Amino acid sequence: MKSTTKMSDRIVARRTELGLTQRGLAKLVGLSSVSILKWENGQNEPSGKNLFALSGALKCSPTWLLFGDEDKAPTPADQLPVELDSQQLQLLDLFSQLPESEKSQIINEMSARVENFNRLFEELLKARKSRKL
Repeated sequence: MKSTTKMSDRIVARRTELGLTQRGLAKLVGLSSVSILKWENGQNEPSGKNLFALSGALKCSPTWLLFGDEDKAPTPADQLPVELDSQQLQLLDLFSQLPESEKSQIINEMSARVENFNRLFEELLKARKSRKL
C-alpha cells in the first residue's frame, strides 16, 4: 500500500482496503464511530492505547499509522492470513483425517446441501413476494 502524507489519509486508506466501515472499525477498536470520523477527518489523532487498538484492527504497525514509514507499511489485505473460528478449525481437522475418496464425497454432499438451501431460500422469497402482491 502506498504511504500517504497524513495520518488521517492512512487510516481511511487502510480501513477501505480491509473493507471496513467506520462503524465496523469503531467496534473493533472499542470506540464510537464519531472517534473514527474525527481521526479520518484529521480533527483528532489516536494516541496511547487507542493507537495500538487501531493498529491492531487495521493490521498494521503504529509506526506506519503515525509516520507512514514505507519499511513499516502494512501487508496488503489480499495477502493477510485468513483467521478461522473454532468450528472451521474443527472441520478442517476432521476433514484432513478422512481418506481421499471420502473427502470428495463430503465436498459433493456439502455442495449439494448449499445448492438445496439456496433453492429453498429463493422459493421462500418468491412465495413471500407473491403474498405481498
